[in-house]
Amino acid sequence: MGTGDPSSAATRLRKLLSRQVAAASAAVEGRHEEAVALAGVHDALSAKVFAKAGAKALFLSGFGVSATRLGEPDAGILTLTEMEDAARNVIRAAGPTVPVIVDGDTGYGSAVNVRRTIRGLAAAGAAAITVEDQWFPKRCTFAAGRGVRVVSRAASVARIQAAVAARNEARESDHDVLLVARTDCRAALGLDEAVARCQAFEAAGADIVYAEGLQSQEEYIHLRQCLQPTTPMILAQLQTNEGNHDNSNKQEIFTTRQVGEMGYSLALFGVTALQAYVQTLETTARAFLDSDGVLSKEDDATQSLSSFSNLKRVVGFSE
Repeated sequence: MGTGDPSSAATRLRKLLSRQVAAASAAVEGRHEEAVALAGVHDALSAKVFAKAGAKALFLSGFGVSATRLGEPDAGILTLTEMEDAARNVIRAAGPTVPVIVDGDTGYGSAVNVRRTIRGLAAAGAAAITVEDQWFPKRCTFAAGRGVRVVSRAASVARIQAAVAARNEARESDHDVLLVARTDCRAALGLDEAVARCQAFEAAGADIVYAEGLQSQEEYIHLRQCLQPTTPMILAQLQTNEGNHDNSNKQEIFTTRQVGEMGYSLALFGVTALQAYVQTLETTARAFLDSDGVLSKEDDATQSLSSFSNLKRVVGFSE
């Protein structure tokens, strides 16, 4: 995975991954390390809350930033400039000991845009940056399903090669950073193509590799076995919480221990914090407007309200 400044966020992430990678390599001997829980955050406050709660690493979600900063879906609307600004705030709020992986989307365009994306987010302090193989502008994979559009395998590899070159340039400029290469092609093109792209991304020099939207534990295990055991991998999941009115509840959710047992280093839950935020905000908004602004002690919304003293503590008044 390379070396860098011992105090850099990328180096902290490397150290965090080292035990998981070693355990994955030794999995044939029955030794497994629990995967690191990687929470998606969407702004400085959510990053501060998760960091203070003990998060070992965080993921700045483009879905979350687009939703909270713009009130818009993750559909290629958010700009690189807006993402860089969000990244700087989140990385500062997370503090010096919690590395932040930043969603680099598709690289925001051509190879020239990819280069600018990597160098800009690296300069903002990202420990790692993700680049995916969707068309630009992209759509959230979980929302698009089979409608997700990806570039050809050759174009996706060229994109990752451009990102690798930009990563190396950033390191030469004293901005140590890791590259995460992601494919979203499973739903549209099948498992074999997802495996082939991950192998190609690994060969191109990506530091971390993953595929979104695999459809069973067996598929995740197969993908893991098709890559080098020393390559860290992410397993991304969505807690739909849809109930029984559709088929969403059939999606299996894996614990960090199960993810680790499959040989993956990071268990990503990219929008769990945002889901909690929206649920609480909607409940409070309805109760607030229905009660002339005064929430009763029996109201569910009141139960979810932070005390003002706790709010001051979390924001940092005591500091």
